[in-house]
Amino acid sequence: MAENNEVPRLPGIRAISAFFQNFGGEDVVVRPATREGNSFKIEVLLSEGKAVFPPAAPVHEGDTVERADPRGGVIEYTISRYEFSKDPFEHGNDHWNATLTEKGHVHRSFAQPNIVVHGGTNQISVGNANQLQQSNVTADAQRLVAALEEIARAAPRDDFTADHAEALDDAISDVKKTVSTTEKPNALKRSLYGLRGVVDEIGTSAGAGTKDAVKAWVAAATTTIITHLTGL
Repeated sequence: MAENNEVPRLPGIRAISAFFQNFGGEDVVVRPATREGNSFKIEVLLSEGKAVFPPAAPVHEGDTVERADPRGGVIEYTISRYEFSKDPFEHGNDHWNATLTEKGHVHRSFAQPNIVVHGGTNQISVGNANQLQQSNVTADAQRLVAALEEIARAAPRDDFTADHAEALDDAISDVKKTVSTTEKPNALKRSLYGLRGVVDEIGTSAGAGTKDAVKAWVAAATTTIITHLTGL
């Protein structure tokens, strides 16, 4: 159990091989997107929008990464993509590459617990100074529809093929229809996963994946979709 009211520490990237010891690491806190699992502190390699994790780190897409802000509080990021890199020379340098999308600054002490309790139709978050914030889940449908409209509005369609533009519109319409016709979480999850598949396809398609506007849109759209998926 962690002492001093801090989250536990796991072995970091520079602990797995001599190669990674040549680089400067930085401590971050990882908070799982789902209710399973606990938050933990770990040393990673950080660069612009990227983080390198050791192979055994229990990290997944959608998780939140916290980095201490020298101005006070923390900066939060969402892991929008998590890809495994195998060392071809088998020197023990396997690792995970995480793509980070910044969420913003939070007034919370670094490495302190952030307890989230899910239940019924309400979600209650206990954050810094034990301040309670309660929100009704029924309002999530309106926020999801607004998020879908923003994804569609911000899409750099000039860089899409006609087929991709049509697939995006169809996937967004499918999610909206599901939201309006059923309250079953599994049905909404299926439609959101379908939308995410379309976004991933646009991001990895020939030509489109090399354009900065498309990359930025894919990262933002993926983060939005994951955020709503983890709330179901």
